[in-house]
Amino acid sequence: GEDSVAIFVLTADKLRTQVVPLRSADLHGKVELLRDLILRTDTADWRKPAASLYQSLIDPLEQSGWLEDIERLYVVPHGILHYLPFAVLPRNNEEGSSFLMEDYFLAYLPSATALVYRNGKDNNSEGTLLAMAPERSRLRYAQQEARSIAEFFPPQPTVLVGSRATEDAFKTRAGRFRVIHLATHGYFNKLNPLLSGLELEPGDREDGRLEVHEILGLRLQADLVTLSACDTALGSGYFAEVPAGDDFVGLTRAFLFAGSPSVLASLWEVNDRSTLRLMRSFYRHLRQSDKVTALALAQREMYENSGQHVHPYFWAPFVLVGEMR
Repeated sequence: GEDSVAIFVLTADKLRTQVVPLRSADLHGKVELLRDLILRTDTADWRKPAASLYQSLIDPLEQSGWLEDIERLYVVPHGILHYLPFAVLPRNNEEGSSFLMEDYFLAYLPSATALVYRNGKDNNSEGTLLAMAPERSRLRYAQQEARSIAEFFPPQPTVLVGSRATEDAFKTRAGRFRVIHLATHGYFNKLNPLLSGLELEPGDREDGRLEVHEILGLRLQADLVTLSACDTALGSGYFAEVPAGDDFVGLTRAFLFAGSPSVLASLWEVNDRSTLRLMRSFYRHLRQSDKVTALALAQREMYENSGQHVHPYFWAPFVLVGEMR
């Protein structure tokens, strides 16, 4: 609302709600400020707006005891909150300061109905992994990333990089793999979100622009679609020009409704070298953990052990949208 935020907490046994006095303009300002400052890897100025957002959005729930003994949180955001990296919100407790991602396993949902919507799967899969990294994305480490994660998917990973990573190949083969990994940029159409999409290579029949309306027409067997190093193209003034959330939700929701229960995507374009490290860690953990646990462990490793990539700019943008398990 204009002057407050209503927060609903749904657990297995009850539904609770709190109304927090927070003006819409102030919420927008804090989220935009956090996003702007978190891109500056030489400062910690992002912490102040992040702490303020934690105090408004999460702390009231914890103070009420509603999150006691809760480890897994599905966040169903509204509007600009789709672009808030909840994982970096800092909390203070008796043990000291910590990030939300250290205390909870977090996943996003565009709508709670995403948990019950399913395309029937015929399990007629060609292989475990389809990884693609087109040349046109000009991401220096993307092709190395696609090749590198293949080792975690024996015995039949398919890796298409450079000129082989065509839109034709994707449409022909994507429906026969359990995991789809696309290391490329996204682009967004502010006037018509159905024309937003991902960059692949052009082919004999396709222009290399895999758009939302085309994704909605696919029938996927994948348990997970990863959009690595995806550029949401958010800049100054973006939130004033288009309803916040429309583009990001449109792209991820398209893959959900095409049949994948989960999409791993980024809230901003990140350094593709650090993304290579994060993705290797994520897929390594995925062999023994569920999706949300693998992401959390990979993010915690980056924060605790990565040295030059410890800043949340490198690990915070990646969010799991859809089913955790």
